[in-house]
Amino acid sequence: MDCEGGAVKSETQPGKTDVEITDKLVEELTGTTIKDNHEDQLTSTNITEQLIEKDDTKQLISTGSTEQLISTEKLVEQLSHKFPNMNRDEPEKREWMSDLPQRELVLNDSAGYSARFGFEGEILDPKAKVDVNSGLYHHGEEADRAGYTLSELFTLLRSSSARQRVLALNTISAIMDKYWTGMYDNCFGVNLLEELVQCGAISILRSCLDEKEESLICSATECLANIIAPQGEEAALDVTSVYSLENPVLAPTLDPEVAEEEMELKDHELAQVDLIAGLLRMDILPRLRYILTVLKPDPGVVLASLRILIRMARHSAQTCQHILNCPGLMHLVTSQFLPAFIPQEYSKTSLYGLPVHLACKLCRIIASWHVKYAQAMVTELKLERSLMVYLTIDPSEASIPPRESVLLCIEAFRTWTVLLRYNLTLQTYSSIYPILMRLLLYFVNNVDVTGGDTGKSEFDDDVGAWLITVLSTVLGSPDLGLAELSGLYAPVETCARKWLVQLSRLPEPLTNQSSYNLLASAITFLSIYINKLKSFDESKVDAWKQSNGAGLKEAVTSFAKSAIAKKLFSKVYDQSVYLSSVEKEHRSVNGLPITGAVLNSGAVHPVLAPSSPMHLLTQILRLNATCINIDFELLPADIILQSVDNKYLQELSTQKLSAISNWYSRHESRFLFWLVMCCRNDGTKTQIHSVALRLCGLLQKPDDILVKELMEQVIFAPKFLRAENLLAHFMGRINVDDVLPLVSATNLNPSSTNNHHSVVNVVEKSVKNIDSIKDMYLTKLLNETHCRFSLAFHNASNDQLKRQTFSGESVLAQDWQYFPLLETYNLEQSGKLKDTSQHLDAIVNCLSWLLISNATSSNTCGNRTAEFYRLATVFLAGNDIFLNGDIHILLVALLNEICREGPPDLAAIVPGITSGHDFYIQLLEQFQAVSYGDQLFAMFICIPLGMSQPEGFRKSLWLERQEL
Repeated sequence: MDCEGGAVKSETQPGKTDVEITDKLVEELTGTTIKDNHEDQLTSTNITEQLIEKDDTKQLISTGSTEQLISTEKLVEQLSHKFPNMNRDEPEKREWMSDLPQRELVLNDSAGYSARFGFEGEILDPKAKVDVNSGLYHHGEEADRAGYTLSELFTLLRSSSARQRVLALNTISAIMDKYWTGMYDNCFGVNLLEELVQCGAISILRSCLDEKEESLICSATECLANIIAPQGEEAALDVTSVYSLENPVLAPTLDPEVAEEEMELKDHELAQVDLIAGLLRMDILPRLRYILTVLKPDPGVVLASLRILIRMARHSAQTCQHILNCPGLMHLVTSQFLPAFIPQEYSKTSLYGLPVHLACKLCRIIASWHVKYAQAMVTELKLERSLMVYLTIDPSEASIPPRESVLLCIEAFRTWTVLLRYNLTLQTYSSIYPILMRLLLYFVNNVDVTGGDTGKSEFDDDVGAWLITVLSTVLGSPDLGLAELSGLYAPVETCARKWLVQLSRLPEPLTNQSSYNLLASAITFLSIYINKLKSFDESKVDAWKQSNGAGLKEAVTSFAKSAIAKKLFSKVYDQSVYLSSVEKEHRSVNGLPITGAVLNSGAVHPVLAPSSPMHLLTQILRLNATCINIDFELLPADIILQSVDNKYLQELSTQKLSAISNWYSRHESRFLFWLVMCCRNDGTKTQIHSVALRLCGLLQKPDDILVKELMEQVIFAPKFLRAENLLAHFMGRINVDDVLPLVSATNLNPSSTNNHHSVVNVVEKSVKNIDSIKDMYLTKLLNETHCRFSLAFHNASNDQLKRQTFSGESVLAQDWQYFPLLETYNLEQSGKLKDTSQHLDAIVNCLSWLLISNATSSNTCGNRTAEFYRLATVFLAGNDIFLNGDIHILLVALLNEICREGPPDLAAIVPGITSGHDFYIQLLEQFQAVSYGDQLFAMFICIPLGMSQPEGFRKSLWLERQEL
């Protein structure tokens, strides 16, 4: 098209301008002649306008400088005789052509509004003015508002148009990407993910993967990855893998009834109960193999597919077996995305033939489930050759992008560590030993943790941390003797001492967690090496004390007394997740559990903070506790407790704790364990004993051996339970004179003085019998096989490890001290209790221990409520257990302790009690049947009748059981 004299000439009709052609077209359609004014330079005063109005509907036809506004109805009438079916007017179909009515959107706190999302997954402000060219306006409900609701996106998902389905998939994918970051917490009245799953989104996505259009397949793959595999959760697991290379089990816990009916559930129903199991039944693995093998999609789809496989591998060992058994799938992954070479060129359009760190991560997750899977990786998939290539990659020289090079190198170290922990690939270690030593000497001579600009990069710190972690893992191999390992100690100890001194001289804490991890890995090596010496020969330990002990002690003491140590320990209190008010996230669903890296409202778990010193301090305390075991204390307990904020220990003993079951909270619980073990020889530190009592319910799997050591060396240790101190403290808090003499069917009607001596006698007897109480708890609560495995895990005994994936459940319940009592109660309720006399000693020991342990801990109101319910189970555990003399005296004392600061709040929710009212009805029925006029039993009945308690308790007695 050529421009001449300001008019645009048409190529199809030479000599005529576009304006002339338009005029001719309008003239033919309307039958009217438009005056030729194109040659005149008209101003706004001589522009002629022809306006026809009807029902406020207007149409503007521009003719150069002349404008005609012709109503839609008039135009339809004029054209009706020229075209077929134009005589039928359908106003509802023309309604979208009219101007939208202007209305004011009123928002308030009580009434919400429908959430509309943009194409980037963001919620659009309902009052914001969005450009009409954004493509966010459509003809659905609330046409005056931009964006799409989830319902409208689901409508597009079912469209016959591939483009509309791709649009919906990409938008949902962007929404879920932001959703997992906590951005939308507390924004909706429902769980967004749960709504998607219940509406059949997983089935729809699976069907999209079977379509022919590659764009649809690609969008569906990425959308599915963003739904089931949050990137933030995976990144958090990678960050903490250097703390302890263990992986979580992310399979839902199904009710026995649901598990039995699993085979009868339809696919979409199974996806609601167990999303990964639903995908397996939908044959997701063969489809992903087809996509990767035949379609060979772009890098985004390859990465999304690997993310899906990684999340599925975290589900269970059975799912990993399915992945390995899928014909050709893992061979494709290792051959195409883990080649045993570094390519000369890196393509941005295809990842085939290029190393991908997510492929290496998938192999690591599968190998973590069992040693047999790791052996398959080494023997069948030849993973070892590729790892050796990636370990020595230099991001500055490789053709691979720097970020991918770093991730690939670090992931190769992680995967190799997993294999070494199974005692695999030791020959490779021996063959590249000179390379590893050369790398280690580089860190000895060139790497500092001063926090200044020394030319080192974060990559150096990460590689150094994993290099030393690999060497620590090698220490656990039974196939390598001390002579073969002794050459590693000197350079690592040099690094540890140098970095400790450098850190102690810093004015402020580092903000780079990688530097902390580097130092922590060196200290971890020292702890494992000392344990290795102890297992070989005690004379080796003595030689180490003389040659190396003094220098190490000086470095550790220098650090502990520095101002930076005080600041780091203060950070533990400030960043404690147990003492934080943050709530558990509610964005996940039961069928797709997550680790909980992002807590409620988008708060990141404190241990993941870049400046968190938790891992470093944990390893320093562990080293000190390890040296105490060989009678070589590096730090006295007083120095450690001076650094730790006293409020931290006090609040841990008395306050309600948060995020107890969170996967990442295990790191703080291990810090507390080693803190307690460093102070275990000082029996005057009663606060340490209180923390230890609470800590038993915080430690998670596989820390069974830590719980056992706590019980043996601290909780039931006689030095913390001196009878004279306990009785003085206990009797100061419990005034038995406040308790009136109680009448019992056993003719127990003591005076206050006799009762006083009875309580004293029971406490003294219990303290003397503390070993029996300890043995009872150890036998009932801990499994010896689990403890041996836990010991092998923590001491890096590679030949005894069979898996490195664990559940996030606690080793013991929060109410573990009540276990003997609750066990008897549950047996009675299930009809399995045959002889109550066999459980009397256990119940007496349990109540005695509760009385003793209460002397070293304070109870919150919530604890008092739980204790009331648990003590009341004595009356339901058998028809005559509560009539035992010792049990009767102990219950009186414990009930008095509960009510000293006020009655328990029976309206509070207590874990394990589904309905407090139903429990009370059980008590009433038992009282009516077997109370024999027992006044103690009557006291447990009367406490819920107070006016401060829920009304339902009083109605149950005064209205429904007047005969009582």
